[in-house]
Amino acid sequence: MKRNIYIQLFCLVLIMIGTTGCEKLLEEEPKATISLGELNPVLLDQTIIGVYEPLTRSRGRLWESRLGLYLELMSDYADGGASQKASSDYTNLLMSPNSLEPTWVCIYEAVGKANLLLANLDANTSLSDDQKSRAYGEAYFIRALCYYNIVRIWGKVPLRLKPIVNSDDVDLPLSEIPEIYDAVIKDLKIAEVNLPAQVPSANAGRATSGAAKVMLADVYLTLKDYTNARDKAKEVIDNKATYGYDLEPSLATLYSPVLATNKEDVFSLKFSQVVGAGSFWASYWADSKAKLAGYSVTGNKFGGIMSKAPIIAGWDNNDLRKQFSLYSTYIINGVVTNAEVEANNYDLRMGKYKDPNAPADTGNGNDFYFYRYADALLIFAEAENKLNGPVNAYAAINQVRRRAYGVSLAVSSTVADLPAGLSQLQFDELVLRERAYEFIGECKRWFDMVRTDKVAEILTGVRAAIPTPARKPIPTKFVFGIPDIELQNNSLAR
Repeated sequence: MKRNIYIQLFCLVLIMIGTTGCEKLLEEEPKATISLGELNPVLLDQTIIGVYEPLTRSRGRLWESRLGLYLELMSDYADGGASQKASSDYTNLLMSPNSLEPTWVCIYEAVGKANLLLANLDANTSLSDDQKSRAYGEAYFIRALCYYNIVRIWGKVPLRLKPIVNSDDVDLPLSEIPEIYDAVIKDLKIAEVNLPAQVPSANAGRATSGAAKVMLADVYLTLKDYTNARDKAKEVIDNKATYGYDLEPSLATLYSPVLATNKEDVFSLKFSQVVGAGSFWASYWADSKAKLAGYSVTGNKFGGIMSKAPIIAGWDNNDLRKQFSLYSTYIINGVVTNAEVEANNYDLRMGKYKDPNAPADTGNGNDFYFYRYADALLIFAEAENKLNGPVNAYAAINQVRRRAYGVSLAVSSTVADLPAGLSQLQFDELVLRERAYEFIGECKRWFDMVRTDKVAEILTGVRAAIPTPARKPIPTKFVFGIPDIELQNNSLAR
């Protein structure tokens, strides 16, 4: 069974009491001071793990749950069917209030815990500089990870960079988007110089300097700072041995529900086959025959994939990623059986995440990737092409494509490699397409559509192709409304 760093110290809830920022973040209470007490090496490590904890909390409604489901269903190729229509047709995005309040609560709790740890590290005089250095790196990394996603999901938000220690600290105005991105970049620059290059597999899921660099590259790409995006991605690619990175040849290994990590894993949320310590992801996408079909212990049928969406219709059937990720039939007791679909909405299921041996739908062991080595390669390819055209960008994207076709990563392939002589615009379009194929089910497509300013263009093409165009209207805004819990308690956020 895969080891999960987030459940090995279940008692950290007691250690971190007073820092459960979002549930208690905005309560109007008499002034009170909170503290972790004097940190020693053991308590420090437990406290760091406590900072990660909200990100993988069962029912936390983060990436492996509600937020991840919403983001994936907002992609051009996905539809939520009868049960999740409000996500795929952007109703939930446009309405206020929406159902992302639990997500807001949980992600700001992680921010609050990071802030409290940073404040205690600043005040601490007993720990060595080496002990404090890594702790600083992890706290800054987690805060950056949270705010990078917060700003893309909600836009202007309160930028809380200090612990909330009393009710006077609750009111905070919304920060402008550039200010939030500046804070994310600042945190990641601190993290990359304080984090180790690698961690033992027993500590898989802890941040590394390579993870900070890949996230920095991604942030720069979102900001259209292509020079820094390319250079930071290249730094990782050129030093992949230092970080222990490479493409993992086997997709089954890459998405295994039982392995602790693999060489492509840059940063992921770790889940285990333990009730309440796993991911919902495999169960969300499977149907009622999930167990018999070999996909999950149970199936919620919360959405599927539209074969007529242009990005899916153009996906080569020989691409192993398509074979691994999408299905319309399965074999039960030796009989080929049609998967359960909603013909007017979607006709394919997504099977990228498989864990039929999970003990419950809260116990799927599939990890959730924020970053893989493939991210570094595709970020480099996109940014280099934007700067100089595709000549020096082919090698990076072709590695990803060769893995997708099961051929040698180091040898040119007429089957896998992109054709020579592409224009800068053609190459750019193919990189975006490649990202859709590589990261399907990993909650990146919606963000890619927004950052490339292609939401309307892509959805116009989808509407022309699918049976029910109303399922994919073009939204009038691209960020969610701030939840009522913040508006009711933070007068400066209204």
